[in-house]
Amino acid sequence: MPIEVTRRLAEFAVGTRFAALSPELVASAKLAIADSIGTVLAGTGEHSVVILRDWARQQSPSGRASVLGCGMTLPAAHAAFVNAATAHALDYDNISLTVSGFVATPALFALLAVAEEEEGAVSGRTLIEAFVAGYEAEAGIARGLGVAHYAEGWHSTSTLAHFGATIAVGRLLGFDLDAMRCAIGITASESSGLRDMVGNMLKAFHVAKAARNGITAARLTQMGFTGHPSALEIDWGYCRAFNGTGNFDPAAIVDTLGRPWDLLDPGLVIKVYPCCGLIHSALDGVIDLVREHDIRPDQVRHVRVSVHELVPPTMANDDPKSGYEGKFSTAFCVANAIVERSTRLAHFTDARVADPAIRTLMGRVEMVVHPELRGYATFLQKEFTDVRFELTDGRVLEQRVMRMNNRGSKGRPIGFAELRDKFIDCTSAHPNAARALEAFGLLEKLEDVPDVREIAALMR
Repeated sequence: MPIEVTRRLAEFAVGTRFAALSPELVASAKLAIADSIGTVLAGTGEHSVVILRDWARQQSPSGRASVLGCGMTLPAAHAAFVNAATAHALDYDNISLTVSGFVATPALFALLAVAEEEEGAVSGRTLIEAFVAGYEAEAGIARGLGVAHYAEGWHSTSTLAHFGATIAVGRLLGFDLDAMRCAIGITASESSGLRDMVGNMLKAFHVAKAARNGITAARLTQMGFTGHPSALEIDWGYCRAFNGTGNFDPAAIVDTLGRPWDLLDPGLVIKVYPCCGLIHSALDGVIDLVREHDIRPDQVRHVRVSVHELVPPTMANDDPKSGYEGKFSTAFCVANAIVERSTRLAHFTDARVADPAIRTLMGRVEMVVHPELRGYATFLQKEFTDVRFELTDGRVLEQRVMRMNNRGSKGRPIGFAELRDKFIDCTSAHPNAARALEAFGLLEKLEDVPDVREIAALMR
């Protein structure tokens, strides 16, 4: 008998209860939520965000949901659209290794906007409960589709985040099993996103529309609109349409839901560098070697970064024209890290990517595919980056960094104390910085907050 994937996924989401979540799981969920909220104020002035915010304002009258950082309110779907785009605009929000992309941001901002639109108070516990349900369900779908989904050209952040946002909102609204299956069916037909759009404005749009469409699917379900109750596994359903016959594992989607929780294993990844996550292992290696051996830029003859074969198509921009394009340039990221011995928001500017000294050093950086890192199966199970420095004095320095040991990941985790530093870096230049820091205090104890609208009001 075929596995009833959609039903079992919906059962998991409907049955998720805060009381059953471990303290470690709650702590990881709170870190993800606080991190995504912090990145909003850093992105409010980005050109892509300004365009999307102006578009949303043109489409909608004033509503009850906050557009964070700019004093606006819009209907929930449009507020979530803008907030998710803003949080992701600098590519600094947290990621899921299983999804190979961004789960927290679209789910969170869909939830927060709906919470503001509801008549009664939505507690922090309810928000966490719904967030975990959406996050874990999306990760389950990602496990079943595997790396082939991403490798074939789908931008997993967009295609899968629709489900995370929809299921999270459905859980917040108290959907029963039938309603949740219906909402999943609706969002399956909204899901899309091409990987080739990574590195331009459409990347933020992918996250934004997942948040918006998650709300749309849930609200349509509330109004009696119907979707196929088995949309994931039917013959012409989501899994076959996106991955092709035989290229997905239905059992992997549902058999391990919550066993273990994806937020704990492989675990949440808090980005400590404001650039594409595919280069973070290399940056760890570069920064560690530069600091440990006190390497100066003029001592560097050549740097070779050996990566998985799925990395270069995203990170091979050797001639970035803007600070944003620099986030997807291995040469720029490595050269900048050598000069600065760190990687921070302030480094990704148009002027810096054009700096002659940086450009010279970029010419000494080479990215190659490691012979052991070919094929889809090695991407998560065996992914690492080798960094090799050749110095002018003849020394050769090498370091291997496993992806699971990146700074901010399970092997090298950060907590709220370290996240506070990132939050301040993201918000300090904004006029609302003091109130944002007050909101961070509430996020640390989110399970005790009686109404999450208090957090939204501080960030508005």
